[in-house]
Amino acid sequence: MLNMKVLVDWVRALAVVVVFVITSLSVGFTFADEVVYMKAGLGQLSGTPPALTSNPEHPPLAKYLIGLAPRWAPFIAGVVTVFLTGWLGRLLGRPFWLVSLSLATDIIFARTSSFAMLDVFVALFSVSAVISYLLGRRWLSGVLWGAALASKFTAAFPLAGFVFYVLLRDRKSLAPITIGAAVAFLAAHAVDLAHGLFLYHLQFYWWLVSFHSHKNPLTGWLTFLMGAPWYVYYTKFLYNGTDTVTALSNPGVYKVLEYEIQVSIAPWLGHVAWRAVPVELIRKPSLGLDALLVASSVLISQSGWFYWYFAAVAPFFHLYTRRIYVAIQLIFIALLYLGMPPILTWPLGPFKTG
Repeated sequence: MLNMKVLVDWVRALAVVVVFVITSLSVGFTFADEVVYMKAGLGQLSGTPPALTSNPEHPPLAKYLIGLAPRWAPFIAGVVTVFLTGWLGRLLGRPFWLVSLSLATDIIFARTSSFAMLDVFVALFSVSAVISYLLGRRWLSGVLWGAALASKFTAAFPLAGFVFYVLLRDRKSLAPITIGAAVAFLAAHAVDLAHGLFLYHLQFYWWLVSFHSHKNPLTGWLTFLMGAPWYVYYTKFLYNGTDTVTALSNPGVYKVLEYEIQVSIAPWLGHVAWRAVPVELIRKPSLGLDALLVASSVLISQSGWFYWYFAAVAPFFHLYTRRIYVAIQLIFIALLYLGMPPILTWPLGPFKTG
């Protein structure tokens, strides 16, 4: 006879996946970058060194996976991450199903998982790395952190909090974690290394860091505190100060000289777990692993306004979720399906892109 508890858990898991899919379809924004990643991934699988593909500025690992299954790979990674985040929450003393459901109602995370984007793989590997560490598997933790960095460098934000914790509480683990990460990162560049292109590839990484260092960090913090993802419906990109397209009509277009943000009160109904993070950290300050992971992940706001960056670190935000936050997020998703208009919207900017 089937164990009733097992049956209930399967029903819960199915419900979480259904909510995840509903959340991913609640908004209409798309990601033009995915075309670049798919092309690069297919090129890498055909044997082209990552340094010579159409997207050498990002590490190659996630693009290999995207090349294998452009739609299914990120979706499966997203679903798996939802449950891994619940497991991480349980290891840190939080309710498994509440944390999983909270992440499943994260619009940015769920929507990004529907496209061939790199960020969801960062979330998958970094959450797995922390779980491995808590289970005492230091080498595996290092390998998974290396995989996260080999997917996209935004992994450096949660990794910073993790390393700080290890330096404070568990220095003997630093060596195996570091070696494991280095081995995994280099392994992801095996084709570059075989063709003598690894150092050449590093130049593109340096260019990417330089590019982001010239961005206005204010807009990233506005994304975290005010607008993602709802404001993207009202963002205007100004080309040469004249031609204007919205994010909906032509998302992800490059060579943007400046842009304007239409801020709305509405986003506070969605992603409540994000906005509550500072409050939760102040309410119970600590130097625990969960607090350091969340605190360093928030610093991804420094990277600029690109709202999909937050998908890479969203799981750590939801470690501090509450039932009321999840309820409000579910209500917001329902209102999106009902066509909720912008509430108390006003413009900010324009901001220069570089």
